[in-house]
Amino acid sequence: MRKDSVFNQEDSYLNSWYNITKGFGEFFKEKSANLKINPAEAMFLSKIYYKDGISQREIAHKLIVSEANITKTFKKLEEKELVYKTVDKENNARRNLHLTEKGIETFEECIDIFGEFDVITFEGYSAEEKGRMEKQLKEISDKSLKIIK
Repeated sequence: MRKDSVFNQEDSYLNSWYNITKGFGEFFKEKSANLKINPAEAMFLSKIYYKDGISQREIAHKLIVSEANITKTFKKLEEKELVYKTVDKENNARRNLHLTEKGIETFEECIDIFGEFDVITFEGYSAEEKGRMEKQLKEISDKSLKIIK
């Protein structure tokens, strides 16, 4: 007899989570082909867009990745002329990250893509239902992050 699990339940949260992630990945890939960035890079840009001058360490903390990963991603985005860094005036060891004009334009296109996906996936749900679902997902997300911290 095989063990029953969430893998075997088509309507389980695990299968739903996988399908949402896969669906969004394909949707973003198709819609952002001209931008030449992936969803993880879009999340990186978002942290700078909403907090100009953020440090690499802060981004690593917010995205729960290593600073080495952030350095690698920054270099890729810098080569694409989307980001640049400056030396912090108060701490010479700290580098502040910024978006170029092209970076701002690129991220604002990402906002539109994320928004379009949001409209499609939440079609038929009221604002209240969407809010409740977002709150529940945030709670699940927070609990899952406690496991790795």
